[in-house]
Amino acid sequence: MPQSHTPIRRLYLRHALVILTVLVGFSVLVWTFVDSHRDLKRSLGKEALSHLTMEYDLLKSYQRTLAEEVVIDHLRTPAVVELMHQAATTTQESERARLRERLHARLLPIYERMKGNGFRQLHFHLPGAVSFLRFHRPASFGDDLWDVRAGLRLVNETHRPVFGFEEGRVYNGFRHIYPLMFEGEFVGSVEASFSFRTFLMHHVDLDDSLYRLILRRSLVDAKVWGEARERYYEITPLHPDYLRDQEADPFSNPALLPPAGDWSSDEVDALEAAVAGRAAGKLAAGRPFSLISLHPSPVVISALPVENTLGDTSAWVLRYQRAPDVAMSWRWMWLKIGIALGLLLLVLGTLVVLDRRDYLGNRMRARLLADLHAEHQRLEQAQWIARLGSWESDGPEGEIQWSDQVYDIFGVSPSTFRPTHESFMALVHPADRERVEQAASRSFATDAPYVIEHRVLCPDGQVRHVLERGVVETSEDGRRRMIGTVQDVSEQRELAETRLEAEAIIESAHEAIFVCDTEGRLQRCNASFRRLAGVDETEAESLTIQTLFRATGREDADDFDVAWREAREQGYWEGELSLIDRQDAGTPVLLSLTALTLDWGERRMVGLFSDISDIHDRERHMWHRAHHDPLTGAANRVLFHERLNRVIAEAERHGDLAAVLYLDLDGFKPINDTYGHDVGDQMLVTLVRRLQEATRETDSVARLGGDEFAVLLVRPTDADDVRMVAEKLREEIERPVSVAEGTLRVRVSIGPAVYPADGVTADALLQVADEAMYQEKARRREGAAGPEVG
Repeated sequence: MPQSHTPIRRLYLRHALVILTVLVGFSVLVWTFVDSHRDLKRSLGKEALSHLTMEYDLLKSYQRTLAEEVVIDHLRTPAVVELMHQAATTTQESERARLRERLHARLLPIYERMKGNGFRQLHFHLPGAVSFLRFHRPASFGDDLWDVRAGLRLVNETHRPVFGFEEGRVYNGFRHIYPLMFEGEFVGSVEASFSFRTFLMHHVDLDDSLYRLILRRSLVDAKVWGEARERYYEITPLHPDYLRDQEADPFSNPALLPPAGDWSSDEVDALEAAVAGRAAGKLAAGRPFSLISLHPSPVVISALPVENTLGDTSAWVLRYQRAPDVAMSWRWMWLKIGIALGLLLLVLGTLVVLDRRDYLGNRMRARLLADLHAEHQRLEQAQWIARLGSWESDGPEGEIQWSDQVYDIFGVSPSTFRPTHESFMALVHPADRERVEQAASRSFATDAPYVIEHRVLCPDGQVRHVLERGVVETSEDGRRRMIGTVQDVSEQRELAETRLEAEAIIESAHEAIFVCDTEGRLQRCNASFRRLAGVDETEAESLTIQTLFRATGREDADDFDVAWREAREQGYWEGELSLIDRQDAGTPVLLSLTALTLDWGERRMVGLFSDISDIHDRERHMWHRAHHDPLTGAANRVLFHERLNRVIAEAERHGDLAAVLYLDLDGFKPINDTYGHDVGDQMLVTLVRRLQEATRETDSVARLGGDEFAVLLVRPTDADDVRMVAEKLREEIERPVSVAEGTLRVRVSIGPAVYPADGVTADALLQVADEAMYQEKARRREGAAGPEVG
């Protein structure tokens, strides 16, 4: 009796082992899918956090560099420091008010340009962190900021510059505070700061990400109260101890900071509420982190702590980036698990059924059948993997047998499709049928191998490419038949076509594209590369990339060696360089280098560059239009002020003189009224040309507006030299001007001002020259003469 149950026990034991193996295999498969999804989330989170950190660090570095340039060039000059010294040492409020007005008048043009570069605030303080002059609110001064502004307190205590983020009563931003020293004595400080909104404005429309700033509630409550707190801050669902900065929020400032992509305020609030539980501990830890949420939409939320001037974490920068890949991976993971489970259950059920049949039937026969079945399965599996099927044919009029894989390749079912020569030819693409027919007939007639690639038109309309091979065999009884294979090569054909298309796109691209080895030896390049480099295909084969580029000549520009080293070390570099062609001419190009590692371990450098000469030309044209009079081509008021400030700075440094001549035409309006504006414009162009020809190249002629002009004289010998130049210019102006209507004459009133006798600032010199000009005009009691026609 026990012997009769032995096979059953073995069968059950085998079933148990199969089930256990299936469960273990399924568990490993599920673990692999889940781990792959986790790896994707970790990779996306790390990449997003790295992206945010890089953006934040680059902006801080840029702002600090810009602030230092402004402070060194304009705010810590000897004249400014001396004004602050006088303000710090005087006790008279009237004297301080006068000094405040002088400082405001001197630096107001600088402050206007600073605002154009993104600065929010220029603020001078007296020792003890007492506000002296706010350029954005000149009427607000004298308040004690010692307990309100930790950065100011630190500068007063250490006499060293302080940089960093700092919470404010009105706005939050990056403070750059510098001490002002006069002969070794601390006389106050100056602050050049940026609102945090500048960070967002640098990223509007760059991608579809969204940025926000949150601050600790305790810090906001300590500095901001009442209506300002309700206006500038809002509770964030992310954490109850933090408030959102509405001043730097895209949804609160859509005109200034339009939200990128298709974000909505409700969606972001729902996302923050969804990750609030996970974010609480990470916010408390104070380290950068990223979270991925699939609901209500797949998003990567990156959070970067922001340190204030004391080194404490006072705020967080949040970046929201859509992550459709995570949602897709999540859906595919469960689909794969379901498919794998179904297949495993199918395999398990099949094994159980086969085992049961093996036990109930003839063991030997079942074993042979099982072996044949396994062999068939292996053959089918091999054919399935290779997308390869086998067939036999007795000739054009004979029978055809197909393996299952052939049915699958041709998109038909063995239960509904009977393979014959006619039905096979019906599946062949109409454009290929004659060629296939001829190849088969020739092979049968000559016993030559049958090899042909053609298309198949499946019943569902899909077109596939197949490769057929066959040979003719003759049996001992003289029966001839052809046996062969058919392989689905659609993917190979698609890959080949894709590769050809990619090569065609690269070759026809407007940008120059090249590939080289790690030593810079050129391996491949496209037509645009050869055109821009000025070489043909033969010359390109011997090129090394290092010989093609050099620095642009700008002080902040990298040379090619630096770009190459950075690309090899960091994987990527982009910037402007100068392309050296065969005539050694430098063409400005925008170059990007990307380091790649091939599957077999070799490294390559891929480069792409394009000619940006037109961009540079447009920039130069725009600069010229912004700084020159459109009619006469002379410098306008803005450029004249810049040149005058530069000449004053040079004169102060070297102890030279400088002079300004203010010119006003007398009798020019009647010319316009009598002869028209075209004649007037022609006369203005002639007079400006005379002024330019009568002055030196180092001098500057400007049209300040209408019939008012100014001439800047660089390093005149003395006041008599200035008067001689003025008389020379008067003679040139008052010489007759020939026009179509005749000869016209005007007179001119000229007012001189000499640095430093008449003033030490541009505004002061222009005011003195203007007053002198009006005094001369007043002495001519009869006024400017009317137009005279000769």
